[in-house]
Amino acid sequence: MPSRPLTIVAEFRVPAENRARFLELCAYDSERSVADEDGCQRFEAVSPLDDAQTIILVEVYDNEAAFETHLATPHFKVFDAGVKELGAQLISLRKTVRVAPVA
Repeated sequence: MPSRPLTIVAEFRVPAENRARFLELCAYDSERSVADEDGCQRFEAVSPLDDAQTIILVEVYDNEAAFETHLATPHFKVFDAGVKELGAQLISLRKTVRVAPVA
């Protein structure tokens, strides 16, 4: 049985004054991840309609190894440093797999 793609759901709380810069970092990390990483299938940032300071990253990787590779890339290191610099707080990080429908 082939392995199922790994979906990462990472929720951040971002200070209002740093939201625009945080979204720039998300766009940079997303663009580089999809373009440069063979194992990154999708990467997007979303936000609840009623809570602009919450940003949720949804990332799909071929497998756990592809995600671990992502964490070692130069573009992720730029993102990670920016998170700290902007005072964004990681609220949760979940590793998930699709369970229905079964492909």
